[in-house]
Amino acid sequence: SARTSSKSQFTSQKETLLLTYMFALCLRVDDYATNTEIIAKDLSQSTQSINTLFKSMGCQITKLTVADLKRLGLPDSAAETKRALLKVPLEFPKPRGKRRHG
Repeated sequence: SARTSSKSQFTSQKETLLLTYMFALCLRVDDYATNTEIIAKDLSQSTQSINTLFKSMGCQITKLTVADLKRLGLPDSAAETKRALLKVPLEFPKPRGKRRHG
């Protein structure tokens, strides 16, 4: 049966876990401001789905300020690209409330 098989199963939950670990590393390497469009293209996924995962990690998807650009050593032209920005204190997305049926 499938449960006794030694073959590992790659589920969407494991994929999400792997992606979020990878994104955490990307954030660390990019000084906590990662270009999600490049990652989405590299992974052949939509920018929206990648942004959703970054948001679940507490990131804001936003264009960088002049101060952020200077801090990161990026050219002014980088201001047009939205990035996943991890700021302190962390703000996680609020869970959506369940709708009650009358």
